[in-house]
Amino acid sequence: MRILPILFILLSACSGNSLDSQAQYLDLINTPQVLQMDSRIENFANLYNDLDHINVQAATEKTYADTFFFNDTLVTIDNRKELIAYLEQTQQEVEVMSLEVVNVLEKGQDIFVHWKMHTQFSILGKRSKVDSLGISHLRFDDQGKIILHQDYWDSTNGLFQHIPIIGGLILWVKNRLH
Repeated sequence: MRILPILFILLSACSGNSLDSQAQYLDLINTPQVLQMDSRIENFANLYNDLDHINVQAATEKTYADTFFFNDTLVTIDNRKELIAYLEQTQQEVEVMSLEVVNVLEKGQDIFVHWKMHTQFSILGKRSKVDSLGISHLRFDDQGKIILHQDYWDSTNGLFQHIPIIGGLILWVKNRLH
């Protein structure tokens, strides 16, 4: 029982953005620009932008190498078969999922994709519409397929605080800290 309060404090410490602060942040970074995305980034963006209604296996095979490192803060996966299963499960659980690329930065072999993701899902009968901000650190092989994919995003705001009971406790702790 003692671990439960500690878990909620740790989960809330990982949280950050409220909807108001996300809107404020997006207003501040919103500068008109034309993004030049090569086919590697387009494949990545298309996979996650259309996840709710695409052929996951074909899109994943087009985008990811056979073996790679993948971590989205929820799971760590190292092969395409497991990633396809994970994305197919995600596809079944989300009603809507779209990804908007905000910016792309390239440094050597590394590409950083700054994105805004919109999801709509139901957990235990509670329907949620969520906008999450994040960055994906990507690296590609010689064939243009992903061999490294590390996400940085606020999973508390994007998922955990929308779970009945747990979400209420997370929000309570967040409000106590403010």
